[in-house]
Amino acid sequence: MWEPRDARTMTGVTYPRQIEEWWLAAARAAAGRDSTEEALAALEADAARLSDSFTVARPDAYGDYSTSPAGLAAYGVLFFPQTLGRVRQVLAEWRRVTTGGVPPKDRPLRVLDLGSGAGASTFAALLELQPRPVAVTALDRSPHALAGLRQVFDACRELWPDTTLATEVADVRVAAPAGVFDLILASFVMNEILGGASGGDEAEAWVRGWLGRLAPSGSLAVIEPAGPATCARLQRLRDRLAADPAVVLQAPCPHRRACPLPGAGCGYCHDVRAWRVPESVNLINRRLQRSVHDLKHGLLVLGGPAAPVPSWQGDPACFRMVAPISRAKGRLVTRGCRGDGTLCEIEWMTRGASRETTDAVLAFERGDVLRMTGARLLGDRRTWRVEGLARL
Repeated sequence: MWEPRDARTMTGVTYPRQIEEWWLAAARAAAGRDSTEEALAALEADAARLSDSFTVARPDAYGDYSTSPAGLAAYGVLFFPQTLGRVRQVLAEWRRVTTGGVPPKDRPLRVLDLGSGAGASTFAALLELQPRPVAVTALDRSPHALAGLRQVFDACRELWPDTTLATEVADVRVAAPAGVFDLILASFVMNEILGGASGGDEAEAWVRGWLGRLAPSGSLAVIEPAGPATCARLQRLRDRLAADPAVVLQAPCPHRRACPLPGAGCGYCHDVRAWRVPESVNLINRRLQRSVHDLKHGLLVLGGPAAPVPSWQGDPACFRMVAPISRAKGRLVTRGCRGDGTLCEIEWMTRGASRETTDAVLAFERGDVLRMTGARLLGDRRTWRVEGLARL
């Protein structure tokens, strides 16, 4: 049984042209150029500085890129689409877990975006939650970023017609709006506010504080950069919260046991997803040559006491891919974190297989949740040879 990547998942990482055009117009205005290519060339230095601060520099305190029109436009062209794509990937999985949304159906979904910046996560949620009515609240310390968010929201209103937006200038470390929420997004914010913290008591206290602001069936999605320190912190936080029966673990794990990856030589838990790179990203990145062709991120999606539990959680026939697929002699191999909490090798024999079937296997990505069919445990007691895989 083979299930190739479906159209719903691929369209989940497209970038709406209306949003792309808005940011290109902002880039031309910020650079004072009529030509899009000339404007993006003029913004390359700003984009490079932002990229370095997000990756190699990793400062303890991040500056506000949105105070400068050039900085905001550079962010909007190069990084905004990538963040939107990452969050859409996470929320597409969340929608499958929650069967398309969370109750009740008689009112708008209440969404809170923590550290929203210019709104990439906000708009990812609005796009994924269509056609449900949504009432979104965006919190950020920068009034300039929130102003940009509002402008994109108003300019592209046809993409999310049944939606209300409230913005609030606030420090998400200490401030919170009134009320409870069905979905809280903490997208690329925890690493900024906690800096080099180990992910112990401080991170747990911060996350538990927001879990307390969820509706009983609501969810908190924490998305972080894919790096050893940030993802290791998520894994430690995940283990602490998985021990609490009042917290529902919705992603990424197919089990509630201790994470088997630390010390297993398998790196850190993160997703790697393909997407259709927008032309504007390719243009500004021509000389920068930053890595943009895969979307990489760590994630942890937690639910309140009445939140839906993934149907595959605890099923030993299901696993999450925690390594890329590689070719070996006569077979394709990967690693999986199984529903029984064990880390295993999975292999599929290529002899006699059609090109179409082989391509279906190679289309699976790190982070996919798969079900094994016709699985047989080999003599090494850690490798499962499978006849087929179905994507969940």
